[in-house]
Amino acid sequence: MINKMLLFIMALILICKNITGCAAQSAVNESEINITEHIADKTAANDEKDMETENSKQTEIQSKKENVIQDWDNMVYGDAILAREVQEDKVCIAVQPSVLRKYSFYYYIPEGSEQKRLQELIEDLPLEPNLYAGERKGMKEKGWQIAYNHMLFRVFEGGYLEYNFVDETGEIVEYFVEAPKLCGEIQNMLQEQLNYEPYNPADIADIVSAKLDAQGMLTDDKLYSQTITDEETLELLANWFSNAEYIYGGADCGNQNACLELVLANGDMVRLSIATDSCTNFGINGVYYDYRPVSDWDNKEFFALFDEIPWVWH
Repeated sequence: MINKMLLFIMALILICKNITGCAAQSAVNESEINITEHIADKTAANDEKDMETENSKQTEIQSKKENVIQDWDNMVYGDAILAREVQEDKVCIAVQPSVLRKYSFYYYIPEGSEQKRLQELIEDLPLEPNLYAGERKGMKEKGWQIAYNHMLFRVFEGGYLEYNFVDETGEIVEYFVEAPKLCGEIQNMLQEQLNYEPYNPADIADIVSAKLDAQGMLTDDKLYSQTITDEETLELLANWFSNAEYIYGGADCGNQNACLELVLANGDMVRLSIATDSCTNFGINGVYYDYRPVSDWDNKEFFALFDEIPWVWH
């Protein structure tokens, strides 16, 4: 009787142990499932949050663009808004992007920490800079200028600034200051934000196509485009532009009204802001060059190549 009872108790213990083990295993499996589901839910939530952030950013950009479209004194350039007027309490960078535009130049105005950093660098410039003594000879302008607190700095290769200073007698004196850190940071900023960088016209060779967009007085303010792929004409253009000479002081020849887009055989694409008066010059992001093959050459010879555009002087 005792043996039977002992066997019964042992069997009961074994059954309970198996049941407990199954329950524990079931709990572990359920825990693993819950963790997996939690991770999946969290990942989905993060993805949704990232998507909302990106959508919000794009909506903000689009909203700014729509506002600018209603305000013709500003310009949408990529994802940036370029202003027509300076903000006197901020560092403003004057740029001339090689695209069709209403005005010759606009201002890129950094915000936040970038703005604060530029202000600090400008305010750290020497209060009594060196009097200009011909240092800029042979230097090219960078294609952008700095406006800040009623001062305008012209920028040259090598990180040099030139500006006019009114001395104690009221006479305007020209000064030259070395500021490589300030100039380097602004150039990097313009390249990252606007893809605004220098280009050497001597690199223009083996043109595959040339597309001219024009809108201004020469086209009765209507927008026209024409693309040339004729090899002989493209070779002629390459010869003109690759031998162009740098113009100190820039140009103001209606260059904002005609943009020539050149595609090269190596895959490069370069845009030229072509003068629309009788001058034979072009700008590449604010740096200007003269492509006149002879001294008395007229700019009409260039525009005659694009004979599908109804120029008003035809």
